[in-house]
Amino acid sequence: QLKVIIMAKQKSIVILPHLKDCGGDLSKTWFVEYSCRNPQTDEMKRFRVYNGFAKLKTKEERYAFAEKIINDIKEKFAKGEIPFLDTKVSYNDELLYHNIAKRWGNERKGSIGIRTYLSDFLAIKKVEVIPHSFQTYKSKLRIFCEWVEQTGLDKKNICFFEQNSICEFLCYIVEKHDVSQRTVKKYTQILHGFFDYLLKVKRIIDTNPVHDIPNMGSIKDEAAKPIPDRERQLLSKHIKEHDPQLWLVCQMEYYCAIRPNECRQLQIGDIDFDNHIITVPKDISKNRQTESVNIPRQLYDYIYNILNLDTHPKDFYIFSHNGVPGKTMLGKNNFRFRFDKIRDRLNVSNQYKLYSFKHTGGVKLVNEGIDTWELQRHFRHKSIDTTERYIRRNFAVKSDKIRNDFPDI
Repeated sequence: QLKVIIMAKQKSIVILPHLKDCGGDLSKTWFVEYSCRNPQTDEMKRFRVYNGFAKLKTKEERYAFAEKIINDIKEKFAKGEIPFLDTKVSYNDELLYHNIAKRWGNERKGSIGIRTYLSDFLAIKKVEVIPHSFQTYKSKLRIFCEWVEQTGLDKKNICFFEQNSICEFLCYIVEKHDVSQRTVKKYTQILHGFFDYLLKVKRIIDTNPVHDIPNMGSIKDEAAKPIPDRERQLLSKHIKEHDPQLWLVCQMEYYCAIRPNECRQLQIGDIDFDNHIITVPKDISKNRQTESVNIPRQLYDYIYNILNLDTHPKDFYIFSHNGVPGKTMLGKNNFRFRFDKIRDRLNVSNQYKLYSFKHTGGVKLVNEGIDTWELQRHFRHKSIDTTERYIRRNFAVKSDKIRNDFPDI
């Protein structure tokens, strides 16, 4: 069914074809007229079909002929065959892989369509969200774009994307990659944001097709789990001996609840050695807020008395090449790859991740009786509710009576 793209307060994409019959006067020129918006100039262009009318001598013949023309044009519109779709424009392709863009640049010339609109959207997100979140947007929208191009949907105007197309894509990633419900929800959230951008900012669609998405994907617990003592001691001993820089990452997670991607971007100047505080600036913090955490004595002694981090320039990254502070930041997957390699070598379960050291520190603090408010501040949770959900997920109700005085079976 053809979607009419004409809305109050919205920009029309097309004005459907209609007959101009000059009041039924056969002596005048009859024609079929329709209009389409040129995405390059953002102006409506009018098209008229005159051919064929003049040779028809009766009204009935002309009305029948006009009806055929109108139906043919509507059918083309329904298939997404709209003028200007092949208009070539220059744009920055934000979907390119980093290495390709770095080597060849990301400026491209192509037709206005899904790739150009996605690139426009990503250009905005690049300045709105932290780099780690931007990479999530980019990777998931890249897969969506590849699927659209593979299935031929890129040949259609974007205003013809419908809910069933979104569901087909999500079914594809579930079947092809066995993704979890959580991952499907993330795709859904990002796609909804993209089409909302087309609806509210670009104003080139009349409805957001990302709605009423059925539950799909496998149910998986993807959260990093706290590491039991035996496995943690095995990992810690090996990492400390063979990768001292990674050992510092593990300690900063364990003692200060600083996430690996935040660790990667910290500089020497973010450590207040006099007051034993690390400040995580808002431009690298997951919460987009500048927040400070206390440095426990064990970690402070290590970075001050053993590593002498205070002797390095304040603008040096704590984690740089050759295992020492420097001017260059390490890649975003650097720590994870190194940890996974050691974990697999030691035959430790892959349910334990580098991020598990953060949760392990939380377990130890809760078992020591830390106040929930203190844990919230230390973990930099946005609300006490987040902290309470965190505790419920990772801990059973602590009860000495249940542990020690449960009646025998």
